[in-house]
Parts: sequence; structure tokens; C-alpha cells
Amino acid sequence: MFFLYLFLWLVFSRQLNIEVVVAGVIISIIVYGFACAHMRYRLTFDYKLMRKLFLCIRYVFIVVWEAAKATIAVLRIVFSKNIKVEPCLVYFRTELNTNTARAILANSITLTPGTITVALDDGLFCVHCLDKKFAGRIEDSVFVKQLLKIEER
Repeated sequence: MFFLYLFLWLVFSRQLNIEVVVAGVIISIIVYGFACAHMRYRLTFDYKLMRKLFLCIRYVFIVVWEAAKATIAVLRIVFSKNIKVEPCLVYFRTELNTNTARAILANSITLTPGTITVALDDGLFCVHCLDKKFAGRIEDSVFVKQLLKIEER
């Protein structure tokens, strides 16, 4: 939270010189001390929050990368002369505990071309895959691994 206060101070001051930075550091320390004393903030909470934020940002990059790879795979199917696709439905369960993580996983699967989450019922996923090769080990995908890391924090 300290860095958030300092960042906001610097943004709202619209200047960047030594006086503004020093004043921002002092005021951020005072505001953070007040928050710790009266609003139950703790350094460990801030550390966990920053760690989780880093993991969430990393997850976004993973989704973008996987979507790009899946787009190339779908384009190969679309532009091939011999279109031989074997659509399939895949059912699987994950170790994800929260409904939020499950919904994020379902949306991430749907965002990647070639796969659509058809149903999610109490942790049981039903995913339609454009081709069988897209169905390989969805339950152990990088999406699931990263969401498990985020959940354990």
C-alpha cells in the first residue's frame, strides 16, 4: 500500500522533482502508518497482495500467449486443403477450490480459439474442442497450474 500511496502522490502532483518525491515519501509513510494503526493493514498482507498481483499479471500474459498459439493451430486447420478435424467433448475436474478460479479457467478456455467451455457444474468442466489434439491434458494445462498458484496464496 505504501507504494500505491506514493504512486498516487506522484501522479496527482504532476511534477517529478526531488522535493515532490521526498514529500511524497514522507506523506506516504504517515498515511501508511495511519492505515496500519487504525485500519488493520499489515506488511504481510501487502506482501501477499503484491505477490498475488504479480501472479495475476503473469496469468494474463499466459492467456495471451496460449491464445496466440491456439490461433495459429486453428489457422492451420482452416487453411489446409484436407480438413480433417475430429471434434470432441472433454469432461474433467480440477483441484481449483474457489468458484472464481473455476470461472476464470472456463473463460480462459473459451478465449483460446478451438475450445469452448460448454458447461461448468460443481467443478466438472465440459469443453468442446475443435479437434482431438486440442483436448490433450486440459485438466493439467498451464491455466490450471497458474490458477492453483494464485489460489494457494
